[in-house]
Amino acid sequence: MPTSDKDTGEASQSKKARVDHQTMPTRQYLDQAVVPVVLQAMSAVAKERPADPLEFIANYLLKEAKTRTTQNSETANQALPSACA
Repeated sequence: MPTSDKDTGEASQSKKARVDHQTMPTRQYLDQAVVPVVLQAMSAVAKERPADPLEFIANYLLKEAKTRTTQNSETANQALPSACA
């Protein structure tokens, strides 16, 4: 059962992190959740210099969002089997 307790604790911490985003100051939230990936997109657009930089940034952000969603799903799926055991 210790594994289940650990998984429950991890799920609780993950939920707490989402709640913390709701309560943290706007600047802090943006600095943690948005600014890093936007800076990466801007660096990429500066290096590539595409004809339509806004479309490039939009596509970069969409690709990054899908990557993060996939990573989050894989992390959640890895926790499920031990939680069910």
